[in-house]
Amino acid sequence: MDLSTISFLTRFRGHALIEHATQVVHQASHSAFTELLELDSTTTIAHTLFRAQSKGSDTRQHREHTYSISSEWRSALVNSPRTPYHILEHSDPHLDEDHSVDFLLVVPIATHADDILGFLVSGFQTKEAISEQVCHFHSIVTSLINGTLCYQILSERSESLVNRLSYEVSHDHLTGLMNRNYLTDMLERMIEGYREPFTLIVIDIDHFQEINDVYGSYVGDNVLKHIAQIIQQYVPDEHYRFRLASDEFAIITESTEPMIICDEILNEIEVGYTVAPHSITLNAKVGFTTFNKDIFSAEQLIANASIALNDCKLSRNEKIRCFDTQLSQAYMRRARITDLLRIELNKPQNVKQELSVYMQPIVKKGQLEWNYFEVLARWNSHEMGHVSPVEFIAAAENSGLMVLLGKRIIELACKAKQELERSLGYNVKLGINCSPEQLDDPQEYIQFLTETLAKYHYYPDEFTIELTESVLLSPNTDIVSLLDKLRRLGFRIALDDFGTGYSSLNYIHSYPIDCIKIDATFVRNLLTNQTSEKVVSLIIHLAKLLNVDLVAEGVETIHELEKLYSMGCENIQGYYFSKPLPPSQLLSVNKIANDNITLN
Repeated sequence: MDLSTISFLTRFRGHALIEHATQVVHQASHSAFTELLELDSTTTIAHTLFRAQSKGSDTRQHREHTYSISSEWRSALVNSPRTPYHILEHSDPHLDEDHSVDFLLVVPIATHADDILGFLVSGFQTKEAISEQVCHFHSIVTSLINGTLCYQILSERSESLVNRLSYEVSHDHLTGLMNRNYLTDMLERMIEGYREPFTLIVIDIDHFQEINDVYGSYVGDNVLKHIAQIIQQYVPDEHYRFRLASDEFAIITESTEPMIICDEILNEIEVGYTVAPHSITLNAKVGFTTFNKDIFSAEQLIANASIALNDCKLSRNEKIRCFDTQLSQAYMRRARITDLLRIELNKPQNVKQELSVYMQPIVKKGQLEWNYFEVLARWNSHEMGHVSPVEFIAAAENSGLMVLLGKRIIELACKAKQELERSLGYNVKLGINCSPEQLDDPQEYIQFLTETLAKYHYYPDEFTIELTESVLLSPNTDIVSLLDKLRRLGFRIALDDFGTGYSSLNYIHSYPIDCIKIDATFVRNLLTNQTSEKVVSLIIHLAKLLNVDLVAEGVETIHELEKLYSMGCENIQGYYFSKPLPPSQLLSVNKIANDNITLN
């Protein structure tokens, strides 16, 4: 143990220094063994970097060994990083396999921040063998290797941490598939270095939330893992398979027949999933898009596949949908309609409106003066021209604008009522449609409705609220209580499109309804289809039984009108009397209709 020994060790770097330093300490101190240990970041696990132990004439011995740090060690060593060395009177069986030592000399290896990274440990048979000179030599050698060891351990830990972080940010922790962030990066790289055609396929599991609700999240998670395993079977490259959201997956394929892959995966999914004692039926929808020169970003590619998927989900029979030009144009139109509708609904009331309301009369048999009209929204867009109510109402429903649209229609209806009453010279009643979204907050709906009517000096008994069956079956509202409150205020309640819902006949008696409106589908087929005639007859008898008013929608011909009159339905709405018109045009149409009735 002299300067020449220290000088000898300074020739080495890295792992060579660790090996030689451990051997030199062992030989110079005549220890039973000397071992260099690395401590993990939790300070509970250590593993051997190098061990020197006399075995015949050879003192070199590599030993891969990992074991737990005892509470005694942790208390004495880990919590005292500034103590130069420790002498422990009890051997550790992991270190002393031959039980040949009774004392351990332990020198901690620590960073400048006093984080313990490891230990240099030597075993001795007697305490006297651990002289001050031996302790000093251990400390000097430990100082010599400290920098090398700290760099090596911290580098390994940093690399491990980087790898773990890389995994976390690129993988889905539940299924082990790559995640959406990785998909975006992968697509950007593939687009930038485009050589071969490739297709992005997006898969959505039908009604997955119901599986979670019925069987619990544990089973739901296992279903998602099952789907991931199916995808792994058909997509060997882990960088080409992804989980995007709760029940949405994606794959990239360079196959020239992506439809075949879609079919195979869907067929495998539809086999279902079994977890005793349950057998769960699984179905899925697929949308896909193939990269082409018109696509410039990953987000555009993902959006195209998602558009195809969403369109597929709207179809009952279609399971796979490919993104194409027609679908792109339809999507762009829907998106533009939504944007323009939002702008229109945010306009102040004193600015010229593109939205308006038309009215269609509901005429009682023998009635000359029309005094009851259904309010129907219309939109004549400066940019897009006349936009179908089917389009803009769907846009409102899908974009959270339905409540704003409903409020605007109520306001416009009150203004139209003023105009119509001035031209007719008498009071009229209006039917106003109400969507499920408007009743998500019943209190707000009723407050806006009553305040708007009061502003125009109208009373609730001048209005009928028309609801569809989807409103009655809404899970978010106590609908019976709401309808009772509306009726107590004076409003009448009509059930629109009656007969189209599977549960209409079962539920009608449970709700406080004043009027039933027979759906136009049955009226249209009344004269040619016996089933439609029977349904209409049943609805008429049901209305009489429940003592509620009855309106037939969609009446277009004199033959339909006379048939309905003969069956007992006397309130008629449809093109036979008038198509929906602006209030300004209804006076002349009413006059022509009255002249015809007088002549007949």
